[in-house]
Amino acid sequence: MVIFGSLNEALHAGYQVEDRTEYGYLVRTRTNAGWARAMVVLRGGTEQ
Repeated sequence: MVIFGSLNEALHAGYQVEDRTEYGYLVRTRTNAGWARAMVVLRGGTEQ
């Protein structure tokens, strides 16, 4: 899974916001094979 460090980075890569999470956002982009999802982690992380 792709993980971005900023929402701006994800938006510039062509992703759109799908949902807000505890640590940032779930984003998605349309591909020929369907939807590709990624995460934007703004604070914290899975290690906490």
